[in-house]
Amino acid sequence: MVYASTIKVKPHDSTQLIQIFGPPSYDNFGEQRPFTNEPECLIGFTTSFLALSWIFVCLRLYVRLRVVQMPGLDDLFVLLYLIFATAALIVFLLTIKYGAGQHFLLLTVREFTTYLKLFYALNINLNLAAAFIKLSLLFQYLRIFGRGTWAYRASLVGIVFVTLWGVAYVLLSAFPCATVSDAWNILARNAHCWGYGSQDPDLFTATIVSHNIINTAFDIYITFIPFQLYFQPDVTLRTRLGLMVLLLMGATVVTLSVWRVHDTIYYKTGWYPTHDPTWYGPKSILLMVLEINVASICASVPIFWPVLRPYLGAIFVTREFSVRHELRETTTGTGTSTHWRSETDLNAHYKDSYVMDLVDPFSGKDDGHHVESRARKIDSDGQKMKWWHLF
Repeated sequence: MVYASTIKVKPHDSTQLIQIFGPPSYDNFGEQRPFTNEPECLIGFTTSFLALSWIFVCLRLYVRLRVVQMPGLDDLFVLLYLIFATAALIVFLLTIKYGAGQHFLLLTVREFTTYLKLFYALNINLNLAAAFIKLSLLFQYLRIFGRGTWAYRASLVGIVFVTLWGVAYVLLSAFPCATVSDAWNILARNAHCWGYGSQDPDLFTATIVSHNIINTAFDIYITFIPFQLYFQPDVTLRTRLGLMVLLLMGATVVTLSVWRVHDTIYYKTGWYPTHDPTWYGPKSILLMVLEINVASICASVPIFWPVLRPYLGAIFVTREFSVRHELRETTTGTGTSTHWRSETDLNAHYKDSYVMDLVDPFSGKDDGHHVESRARKIDSDGQKMKWWHLF
């Protein structure tokens, strides 16, 4: 992105951009600062969702690598997503220090140059992360659905188009100008830039909006591929409920994606109502970071949840026991007698045949007395044992 054509004075590193370019065509300095421009919001949301993404992806990889020991290409792509998403977050957090959320005309030449360098790196990492998480989901579908099925063929088509989309936009973000450094050199003269580096508002906006719209279309496509399972007659209620949960998570991804498209079009990627990319841009970047993080959670839950669920059921369970007395009826050669055996009596006559039958597995002696026991269990509170299973 070059600005040399509008420079009014010779700049220095500490010169504010407003002294170079003059006041904005539309004075937005009086606008209330959006919540999404606050450092606390940007740091809090992005780090929290990435932490969740790390937890879910690591659980997924643990199950695939250590429990079932069946890793696949989908696991490789989700790992690549995690690497580039983490790199993107680190870069994004650095942009806060160098102007993200502030009016760019109030930044110095040094600050804005650093911001443009970080934006260059951020754009590459976000585009890679977005492509890898989609490929992970599609390759995961190849493992779920049988060859020749509609879902399998739809996944193959999706893999082809997502790959082409990812390669095209990663190349556009990696090579925005004939001389790459012109993308962040505001003093460059006669720079030849396009796509993400174009100074033409319409071309720059078209590049980002087209990427976002195609991204949204892929999100919808990927979300609905597995839902043929929902309508199959042999699918259990639990499976249907699980699919509904995944649909809601996928709908969250699509909602974030559509929201980002709307925001990008409305503000023309920071060119409307005036050119202020550091003021109008952070919200769109935040939405993309959240979108790919939620998508990674969607891709990971179906892998580790079946393994983890039985353990959660064992943890979250409450057992309530009640004290019971046992009434013994013994039948001897002289008749039947019913009596209570206290703890003291049992200790004094440990050779009791009833006790011996319980504690001595090798007892086979017949002392002439056939003992027949029948347990009558009496609940001290008049109720049966209760079990509550939370899961």
